[in-house]
Amino acid sequence: MPRAGKPRADAPPLPPDAVRLAEAAEVVGVGAERLRQLAREGRFEIRRGQVSLTAAIGGVIAALRERAKRDTKTASLSRAQDARAELLAARTQRRRELMVARGDADQAIQELGRRAVAALRRVPVERVAEPLRAPVLAEVHEAERAINSAVRKARAALANGDFSEVTPQ
Repeated sequence: MPRAGKPRADAPPLPPDAVRLAEAAEVVGVGAERLRQLAREGRFEIRRGQVSLTAAIGGVIAALRERAKRDTKTASLSRAQDARAELLAARTQRRRELMVARGDADQAIQELGRRAVAALRRVPVERVAEPLRAPVLAEVHEAERAINSAVRKARAALANGDFSEVTPQ
């Protein structure tokens, strides 16, 4: 095994700007382990514990550029995701408002139907002459069924958005 201090005869010569790894790390402003990591990534070569200072600087710069490019893409993606999230939140808010409005409309339809039926039930059928009482009572019951049917159709139309059954012709 060759000695550490003597270069092997078949080893390529060191570049003219070769410095110890620790010196290169100090000049570049990163740790020696980071330089080893960049060398493992193939950005430059470390030979006999030394590295070309120019190659180390170039490797660090290239790594920083790639990181900046990746971070820019990540930031861009993040902005796009944030925009989508805001859009979704706005849509959800509009839907929530519509649901509240639909809920209010549904309650109004039910209340209107209840009041109409209650008004029909207050019709003083007992004061109507006996021969007309049965037809008037049948008329009241038919009107009550029609009101209940209209309420069901209106609530269904409100729920599914198809107002063709409740739109006046």
